[in-house]
Amino acid sequence: MSTALVIRDPKAYVTPDVWEREVALLLRNPENTRELAEAKFGQAIAYLVTCGENPGLLMGPSKQVDEAWHSFMLDSIPYHHFTSRHFGRYIHHVPELPGAASGVQRVGDDKASLDGHDLKTGGPLVLEQTIKAIRVAGFEVEPDLWGMAEAADCNQCHAGCHDSPK
Repeated sequence: MSTALVIRDPKAYVTPDVWEREVALLLRNPENTRELAEAKFGQAIAYLVTCGENPGLLMGPSKQVDEAWHSFMLDSIPYHHFTSRHFGRYIHHVPELPGAASGVQRVGDDKASLDGHDLKTGGPLVLEQTIKAIRVAGFEVEPDLWGMAEAADCNQCHAGCHDSPK
């Protein structure tokens, strides 16, 4: 007996109104077509759901997915509702401060500060692990949006994001 593979739909995690709003916000970037904005937001949702369901796994987005994640996070009310509803907690963003010692960046929230951050880890290995985790979680991965050369300097966005300067 074979089991059918169920593909999770990112649109199932937000209301149609929120989906349209977030796509419209991404369309403020003239480089985004509607199709690209929808793909980026869908991949950001898949990423965030995977992060929320795997709090101990070091993950990081590509630059393309990071654009959509940051746009969603900055639209704070829908983002707060999304994280609270699906994970029972807020998925934080904690940027790395240039020139600061790794321990100094930590926020006061014990859950965020003890969530497996590693400021020295990043790049292709984290991106590979992220892509694999998203697939294992049952989401499709848009290869064009997860290019290894485009890895964003963000890790653990479910509890904090560390943007390291290049």
